[in-house]
Formats: sequence, structure tokens, C-alpha cells
Amino acid sequence: MRRDIERYERARYILAGALVALVCAGITFVLLVPSYLATLLDAQHAALGLTPITPAQQTSDSAAIAHANALIAVLAPIAQASSTPTDVITDALSLRPSGVRIDQIIYQAGTPSSLILSGSADTNSEINAYQRALSNDPRFASVTIPVGALVGTDGGRFSVTLLGTF
Repeated sequence: MRRDIERYERARYILAGALVALVCAGITFVLLVPSYLATLLDAQHAALGLTPITPAQQTSDSAAIAHANALIAVLAPIAQASSTPTDVITDALSLRPSGVRIDQIIYQAGTPSSLILSGSADTNSEINAYQRALSNDPRFASVTIPVGALVGTDGGRFSVTLLGTF
């Protein structure tokens, strides 16, 4: 009978030891799986020729993205324009009479866009004729010339401000 009890006790200890070993194996498995998967992914990236992104590369990429966004913000009005500014400038200059000379051109994109032409003319009537020719162009919603230039108090100097969607 004593032998039976000893066998029974020994079997219990072996069973308890086996259960403890299984629990330890399960914990070890759970702890090692992420490491195995990370090693496997690194091997696949190396096989595909992919390299991990370093913090320096990430900073460089962020700076490049910020620069590209700034360029987009600057160039967006030109891309959204219904016609290019050079076409509008060329058309505005082609309407001027022979005695009108343009010294400075300022273009500002927006809604509405503006184009400022500064220059001089031989007579006031040429400035008036230039204003009428520009006013007849449907692209220019507003054509403004200071009154002093129209009446001749500015010595032939004038500036024309054109507003429109161009």
C-alpha cells in the first residue's frame, strides 16, 4: 500500500512539473514570437532591397515636403488662372497707342487678379485712348487711371490698374 501511495505521489509531482513546464513554454513562445516576426520582416525587406528609414532621412523628407507645399502655395494662383499672365500682359500692351510707353509692369494673382502698367505718354489724348481700348476688352472688369494723368497734371506719367479674372 505504501508503494501505491508513493507511485501516486510521484505521478502527481511529475504531472505538476509537466504543467509548470508547459506554462513556461507557452510564456516563452509568446515572448519570442514578436522577435521572430521582426527578424522575418527584416529579412524580407533586405530581400526586396528596402532599407529602414533613419531619423535623418525622415527629417530630410519632412523638409522636402514642406518646401514642396510652399512652392504649391506660391504657384497655385498661376495654375488656377484662366489664362496665363503673359497672354494678358501681351494683349494689354498690344492695345496701347504709338505714343504710349510702358516702363513698369506689376502682376498680382488673386481673385480678382490685378495688373498695373506704369509709363508715360506724349499727350493726354493717347492716355484716354489707351483707357478706352482697355475698357473695351472683356477680360478687364475694371480699368483705373488716376485723374491727374488724364487731365495732364502729371507731366505725361500715368499708371493703369487693371482688375479681372486672368
